[in-house]
Amino acid sequence: MKTTVKIMAKNPHYFSQLAHIEVLTTDLEGSVKFFTDLAGMDVTNREENSVYMRCWGDYFHHTLKLTQSDKSGMAALGWRADSPEALNEVVAYLEETGAGIGWVDADKGRGKAYRFKSPDGHIHEVFWDVVWLKETGERASIFADRYASNRRYGINPRRFDHVTYNTTNYAAEKEFWTKLGLKNPDEVRITDEQPPVGGLWTTANLSHDIAIFSDPTIEPNMGALNHVAFNLDSREEVLLACDWVLEKGYKLAMGAPTRHKADEGFFIYVDEPGGNRFEFYACARLIFAPDHGPDVHYLKDNPNDAWGDNSPWGADGNFKKEHRSIKSFDELS
Repeated sequence: MKTTVKIMAKNPHYFSQLAHIEVLTTDLEGSVKFFTDLAGMDVTNREENSVYMRCWGDYFHHTLKLTQSDKSGMAALGWRADSPEALNEVVAYLEETGAGIGWVDADKGRGKAYRFKSPDGHIHEVFWDVVWLKETGERASIFADRYASNRRYGINPRRFDHVTYNTTNYAAEKEFWTKLGLKNPDEVRITDEQPPVGGLWTTANLSHDIAIFSDPTIEPNMGALNHVAFNLDSREEVLLACDWVLEKGYKLAMGAPTRHKADEGFFIYVDEPGGNRFEFYACARLIFAPDHGPDVHYLKDNPNDAWGDNSPWGADGNFKKEHRSIKSFDELS
């Protein structure tokens, strides 16, 4: 009797998606007001020093955790593994390479997680067990594939999109994320003769889950959060958000909406009261080919601002003061 062997394909990476970020804020209530009154996001849980939030189109319990602190920045970036087996595999890999920190207890919305650090001190965690939060009552949707209704309030982002952070050692970060299986669709250089100074990294089809850029002005092993991005459905919604930002008494960090040249995203930046910068953006390109890129961009062409001259970099490759990471954070372990 002939036996048929079923061969299962194995993804060449450990992570399925970027799941959430924990952001440190020096003004928790001010930050919560920013995300509820201005952004229009939902609070899904409150504790004494932390508030959990998500967009109407997110599926997990939360995508943003705000935690009161005496400093601002990123506490931890959360990734969901491809499977329980992938979680065990990546933990073994991280321990073998020395990047592992150790297991941490379950938090609201997720099971236990394994914490690790990327080369310049950024703290990450990977997990499998999650809470799929389907709202009831006034937040419920009539659409089965929406876990909350679109109530059309505030900036009204649909979902968590990506995180950008800075590093003093981009070469080490590039090697680290390549070995973890992320794709590198875009790269930023000063010249072809010099090593790249930044790039975009993605687990799947988004233009990026994380963007990493060199900033020689920060101290080694003191990685810094640059901004956190939430996605809207259209450029028109980004334009409408500009009015809302001003009506609510905030300012656009770059003064006007524009478009990234590197991934074509249409965006605005807004600084919140707790000391962090957030991006609201739409219509970035999607990438489906597993072997695409990197497409190369040069600082002289200003990959951040396709329509203007507001470049975050000077001619020397250093970040300008107004575009520098809001705060560095001490290494958390």
